[in-house]
Formats: sequence, structure tokens, C-alpha cells
Amino acid sequence: MTLLWVLIGTCLLIAVAIFRRRQQIRYSRYVRSLESTYRPILATLLSGRHTPQGINALRELPLADLELLFDPLFSAGGIGQKHAPVLQALCTELGLLRLWQHRLIRDEEPPARRGSRHGMGLHPPASPLLRLLLRAKSIRNLGILRHQPSWPLLVRALDDPQSDIRSVALRSLATIRAPGSFRVLVGRLHAVVLGESASPSPRALKAALASFDLTCSAELLPSLRHAHRRIRIFATDILRVMVCRDAALDSDFLLGSEVCIPAIADTLLTTLCRDPSAEVRGRAAEVIAFLADRRATSVLYGLLFDPQWYVRLRAARALANPRHSSPYLLLGIRDCLRDPHWRVREAAMHTLISLGPRGRQQLYGHFLTSRDPATRKQTVEVLERSGLMASLVKDYGEGAGGVEALMVEQFASAAAPLGLSAILRMSNPQVRQKFLDRFLPVARFKMQLQEETPLEANAGMDVQQDLEFPTVLAA
Repeated sequence: MTLLWVLIGTCLLIAVAIFRRRQQIRYSRYVRSLESTYRPILATLLSGRHTPQGINALRELPLADLELLFDPLFSAGGIGQKHAPVLQALCTELGLLRLWQHRLIRDEEPPARRGSRHGMGLHPPASPLLRLLLRAKSIRNLGILRHQPSWPLLVRALDDPQSDIRSVALRSLATIRAPGSFRVLVGRLHAVVLGESASPSPRALKAALASFDLTCSAELLPSLRHAHRRIRIFATDILRVMVCRDAALDSDFLLGSEVCIPAIADTLLTTLCRDPSAEVRGRAAEVIAFLADRRATSVLYGLLFDPQWYVRLRAARALANPRHSSPYLLLGIRDCLRDPHWRVREAAMHTLISLGPRGRQQLYGHFLTSRDPATRKQTVEVLERSGLMASLVKDYGEGAGGVEALMVEQFASAAAPLGLSAILRMSNPQVRQKFLDRFLPVARFKMQLQEETPLEANAGMDVQQDLEFPTVLAA
């Protein structure tokens, strides 16, 4: 008897598997026929040729078939700015936008359109899991189309019990960037930080808010002045990301009154630069560096000497722009080369290099006068990684003098003999020979002076061994 039930159960499983497989094959064939028939029509409409015949042909399809036809466009993520308005108008005309909004308002499928071919058995009633997937796709599609009138529905979706729905809704809001949703998201950030709401996470909210346009930054003013430390940190970081993003697109970017209200500039220059939190002061320094305000220079100079190394590090990095190459700030950055924290020193070196000849002169002068072996070694490493040492060697062979020539001779004598020899080995023969023609007489003269002056035993060092030159080149 037991064997009979096992046999019956096995047969049922096989029958179900065969039935499901036949359904999958039928569904795949239907999708392929749908794409082969209507994809050329869709391509014609997306190219801008709006034909009544094409629209009428697509209108005859049920909404479920239209979603199957349009889904590859949204899944691939290849919708450009050129086709987005056309696609949005097409989705509106075919009723897809209304369908996606309906799913956000009610967790159910709308009734099929009259006259549509919905009775083929290919679109059975949606299960709870399928409804969840369809709602998530609807939210994604609204975000990709940047449909701004839908942002209130997406804000409502942030309270959905499903975490996946909340996550997709937040990403869509960040993509749409409707100005009206910025204030709502800032309020949600306050609620999450203060423990009044559990989701979305503060980091996800911060990333979403930072993707908005800088003109929305006026809504951050209450957050920048908030009594809660974490809210001030998040608000300052959001403003920092906005500013740095726009500055990366425009080398002459300045934070003027047309994009940043004066109240925010005053808050940065008078309050946030003296905030009790070092994280706030450090992030504020990166924003202050772009302010078109005369007070910014003195404030940045003061932040270079902040008690916290984290703030000094951020301030030194923020000054890596040619407009900050004033003698006043150059002296402050040079003082950071004596900072006890190695990361601050390295940031100051990179900043001086990026500030052009005037900044590099400050770096070279400090290197030649410093007696700290750790600082000198760190400077040599930075010059090697930045490629500046190779440039100095080439200029030295061309006859350059002054501080640059002293730097190269320091490298060859004791500071970086191995690094210099590696650069010469990788240089072309002409550059290497020019360097040797100038440097070897100077080196022999110095060795002769050392031999004639009884300073220390074995004070002179063989240039050939020090630089690891081949015998032919050193001769």
C-alpha cells in the first residue's frame, strides 16, 4: 500500500512538472512572438516618428503585454536623455503610467482594458509575491522616467511594510529629484536620527538627499543649525557632496548666492567652523573652500591649526585648488608639513604640488631645510608617486638651476638614491646621458672636497655604487 502511494505521488509530481514546463514553453513562445511583432513598431515610435497606426496597434494589447514589451527598456538601464521624454509620453498615452500609479495607491491589479486579449491564460491572477514584484517594477519605472508628479506616491511607499519596496522608492525619489520631495526626505532623516522612525537607514537617506540639485540646499539650513550632533553631521555631509559634485564638473565653480543662500554661508563661516564636533568642522572646511566670501580665507587658515588632526586633514585637502595659492594660505599649508600626524603631512604635500610652481617651491624649501628624517622620507615617496621626481630629473639634465637642481642633487646624495636610479633606468638614453653629463662632474668635485677635508673617516661614497649605474655610464 505504501509503495502504491509513493508511485501515485511520483506520478503527480511528474505531471505537475510536465504541465509547468509546457506553460513555460508556451509563455516563452508568446513573448518572442510579441517582441518580433511589436518591437519594430516600438522602435519607430521611440525614434520620434509618431504614427497613429503604431499607437493603435499597441493600444490593442493588454497592459500586461505592454509591460512585457516595455520591460527590457527599463531593465537594461539604457534609456538616454534623448529618448526619456518620448518614452514617458508614450507610456502616458498607452496607460502604463496610470497602471503603475494605481499599484502604488492600491496593492491590487486594475481591471483589464475592454477589448484586450486577456483571456489567453498567459496572465493568471497575480500571487502576493508577483504583486510585490510588479509594485517594485512600477516604482522603478516611475523613477527611470523621472515622472515628477508621482513623487508623493513614492514618499508614501517609504512606509511600506516591505523593505524592498522602501528601498526602490527611495532610489526612485533620488532619481526624480523633485524639489518638493527634498524637504520631506530631510524631515524623514530627522525622524530616523531621533528614533521616531526606523527606516530608511540614515546612510541611504543621506545618499538620496545628496543626489539632489544644489539649489535645494536652502532646505538644509534648519538641519545645519540643529542641536543634535548627528543631524548636523549628516546635513553638512550632504551639502559637501552636492558642492563637490558640481565642482568636479566646473573647474571655476564658486558657491555664490545664486546657488547657496547667504544664511548657509554665514552658518558655515561663523558656527559650523567652530562646531564642537570635529566631524562637522572637517566637512564644513570642504564646503568653505568653495565659498565666494572674503572671510573664507581666514577661516580656512584657522582650520589648518585645529586641535583635531581629522579637521586639519580635511582643511589641507580642501585647499588643493589654484585659487587658494595666496602667500597667506601657502604658509599655513607649509606649516602642516611639520604636523605630528603623517596623514596631515601627506595631504599638505599633495596640496602644495597641486597649487603649481608657488606651492612646489614651498615644498622644496621645506625639504631642503628640514632635519626630520621621517618628513624627508615621506616627501621623497610623495614626489616619486606623483611623477614629479622624474620631471625634476629631466629638467636637471636640461640645465635647470635653483631649488629644483638642489632637490635632484639631494636625491642623488642621500635622500633617495635607489628611487633616482630606478627613474634613470626607466628614462630614455638621451635623458639619462644629459643627467650624467651634468651630475657626475659635480659629484666628483664634492668627493674631492671630502677627501681633502678631514671630517670623518669614510665620509665619501662612491657615486657608481650609490646610484647603481652601469660601469659604462659612470665612466
